[in-house]
Amino acid sequence: MKSSTVDVLIVGAGPAGLAAAIELKRAGVKNVRIVEREKTAGGVPRHSFHPGYGLRDLKRFLSGPKYSRYYVNKALKNGVQISTSTTATDWIDPNTLTLTCPTGIEQVRASVILLATGARERGRAARAVAGKRPSGIYTTGSLQQATYLEDLYIGKTAVIVGTEHVSLSAVLTLKHAGVKTVAMICEKSKHQTVFGAPTIMKLLYRFKLHLATKIVEIQGDQRVTGVKVSRAGKEWVIAVDTIVFTGDWIPDHELARRGGIAIDRKYKSPITNGDSQIPNRSIYTIGNLNLPIKGADRCAVEARKIASKIAKQIHKGSILS
Repeated sequence: MKSSTVDVLIVGAGPAGLAAAIELKRAGVKNVRIVEREKTAGGVPRHSFHPGYGLRDLKRFLSGPKYSRYYVNKALKNGVQISTSTTATDWIDPNTLTLTCPTGIEQVRASVILLATGARERGRAARAVAGKRPSGIYTTGSLQQATYLEDLYIGKTAVIVGTEHVSLSAVLTLKHAGVKTVAMICEKSKHQTVFGAPTIMKLLYRFKLHLATKIVEIQGDQRVTGVKVSRAGKEWVIAVDTIVFTGDWIPDHELARRGGIAIDRKYKSPITNGDSQIPNRSIYTIGNLNLPIKGADRCAVEARKIASKIAKQIHKGSILS
């Protein structure tokens, strides 16, 4: 089995992980490595083609793919080692992780480990929605990958479950795929995004907004044919062939839990001190592993600050071992 040692090992090559790595190298940390389970580094923005990325950190207005490419290219230019198709599967000890990749298994020991594994949307199964398992069911992330990266057929009409900021992104992605958004539904009585945004979007894209409305059942055998919903005791069916579950985020905390790290009951994120450090361990959590959910640029800004503090501790020799 291959083994190696680095100064800092970062798990996750999204904006937070990449920004932290760049800052560490800028601050003089010599050996920084990122591992990413996807085939391509860059995180969620690489398949989110709408503009609006980079305002807080880069002072630019970029599409998701351009934003991702900026961080990946800058990390490589600064000498960061990025290992894609590589998954951190287990802990040997608090400073050593087992990695699995197409070439085999590796153990990596690091003075500091940064967990930047992000968060994911809750899909149909996690929400325990009744019905069969027909095709035509997505999260925003899987919809974007199918549309922008794989150019797959999506459908003709869709209902979006959720009214968060990412839900509006789903509307734009569906439009790009030639799918008509028929309705957006949410169990809460108020939407969870920018004031006025759902109203503007529903006028522009001509869909109905149903608040305080619950999805009861997915209909269809081979393909989605409709969604049964309810509000105030009344049930009805919205005829669509596509459903997109958006938001309702949960951190990708499996690796943290496997390492015996305590998890917050409210957000399900690892419990840290004020500097995002796991108490009494040289492990830090950055980005949307720490809920509530944040924009990619805010994750990058916060990751740089944490990385700067880590670099100072490394140079002073005050990192726990």
